[in-house]
Amino acid sequence: MEKVSIILPTYNSDSVLKNAIESVKYQTYENWELLIIENGKKGQAEEIIKKINDNRIKYIYQEVANVSEARNTGLNNASGEYIAFLDSDDKYGKDFLENMIKNISINKTQLVTCGYKRVYDKKQILIKQCKNIENTTNIKEYLETLKENYLFNELWNKMYISKIIKENNIRFNQKYELGEDFLFNLDYIKYIEKASYINKPLYIYTEGETGLKLKYRPNKFNIEYELTQYLEKIYKEKNWDMNYIYNRYARVYYNQIIDIYKPNNPANKKEKNQQLQEIISKKEYKEELKKLEKNVTDKKMKIAIKYFFLKGKTMIKLFVFLNNVRKG
Repeated sequence: MEKVSIILPTYNSDSVLKNAIESVKYQTYENWELLIIENGKKGQAEEIIKKINDNRIKYIYQEVANVSEARNTGLNNASGEYIAFLDSDDKYGKDFLENMIKNISINKTQLVTCGYKRVYDKKQILIKQCKNIENTTNIKEYLETLKENYLFNELWNKMYISKIIKENNIRFNQKYELGEDFLFNLDYIKYIEKASYINKPLYIYTEGETGLKLKYRPNKFNIEYELTQYLEKIYKEKNWDMNYIYNRYARVYYNQIIDIYKPNNPANKKEKNQQLQEIISKKEYKEELKKLEKNVTDKKMKIAIKYFFLKGKTMIKLFVFLNNVRKG
């Protein structure tokens, strides 16, 4: 029976960590090791682990509060044939490991992804699944289909082959505090030939204030733009058609504008308008969007660029308003 190394970074997550650990302890598949890397300010993680008392659990402490560095520490200490990830405020379904390993073994794939349950306020549950893909050697289609269904970026709904990670020295880029998981997955898929998908919600993702959840980040646009450039490089290396890349660049600009007026942006109304003005006053903004207008195939993005984003601040704010009304 092959071993799975599960990497769990934790920072200020004492109140939920026990649940995450126990979701591993009571898995139907028993040959695993759980590497818990506490990073930053030391909490109660070590004491929680001692009370659970399972020699398959290993505790590592590092002073630097950096989730990428913590995950790299986990990779450096992993001894299993497979690699999986778990966030400190989430849980595995009881047969997560069994299903993932069985799928890889039967289908001879090098990456498997599953669906997940997204839990809001401990009550509302949203299930993320995708029916359009199974086992495939078309890695481009796999990537794009999972991206469209919000299933690719994540680490925790996947299982990886440890040998591929080690032989190609795949690690998390500590430069990024956003998108580091997406970048890791991009680096990984460069070296695989076959991937699979399980259309079941085997992972339980908790939306809350603790752990590794997202907050408003002023530098989000720059990070997403750089990540798209990296993705574009892969597409060119593999000689894939570029439609998805053009649409992604358009989406990056779209998100940049929409995010300004989201409630988690702490700026006041005047400051938000100033942020928008700074974006649209840049020469490269209009030049880039004019190029994208010709190449994007996503109808929503094409309309947004042509009739709103290139028409000045008033039309952009109208677009944001209409977008919010539609969602409401």
